[in-house]
Amino acid sequence: MTERTIHYEREMKILQDKLTEFLNNVESLFEKTLLALKTGNEVLIKQIEEQDDYFDKLDSEIQSIAFDIIAKYQPLADDLRFVVAMIGLSIDLERIADECVNIAQLARQVQRGVESFSAWQSLNDMIRIILTMFTGTVQAFSNKDLNLAVKVWKKDDEVDMLHNHGHQELIQLACKETNQNLIRVYLEEAFLIRHLERIADHLTNIVEKLYFMEIGQQLKDLMYKKEEKG
Repeated sequence: MTERTIHYEREMKILQDKLTEFLNNVESLFEKTLLALKTGNEVLIKQIEEQDDYFDKLDSEIQSIAFDIIAKYQPLADDLRFVVAMIGLSIDLERIADECVNIAQLARQVQRGVESFSAWQSLNDMIRIILTMFTGTVQAFSNKDLNLAVKVWKKDDEVDMLHNHGHQELIQLACKETNQNLIRVYLEEAFLIRHLERIADHLTNIVEKLYFMEIGQQLKDLMYKKEEKG
């Protein structure tokens, strides 16, 4: 094995380790965000806001490593798919972190437990599914489990339905309401479920990129073809 190959494999390993760190820490951030949403704890909210810079820097670091690998080694085929996927995965993870900050800041504005939300059932069900999606995404990435990636991908439709139902419910309440404070509350809740829906979208993007990285095929296209045949 040449020295160039040794350096190449080392940098590829660093890239994967950085992405694993990013994924695990974003999952922890989401769990902390849910706790902030439930409790309205200002200390937690500030911690989440302060972590935003860390995730921005980690995203920049991963992209820098990936582009350096492409420039220095010109990887081909599977390796090129891997490096390009790492760039895309990092972008999605950074955007999930941004959505967590948005949710935490809404928790500060709302300042009440989620159980009192008007669209509580839709919100609670969305949170439950997204937690499952997070766990599945982490495991699918760690174990290169494409069957699990497909299961995560399918969960996005459930989140979309809950988002649409909750959003419609809140808009109807806002349209009937004359109290400006309550209208503001309904709109804040609508923004909240929108941020959750966006997190589910990014998790879906991640498993799609993971699938493509492993076998070079678009998961979305394969699933649509199966639906057409079915």
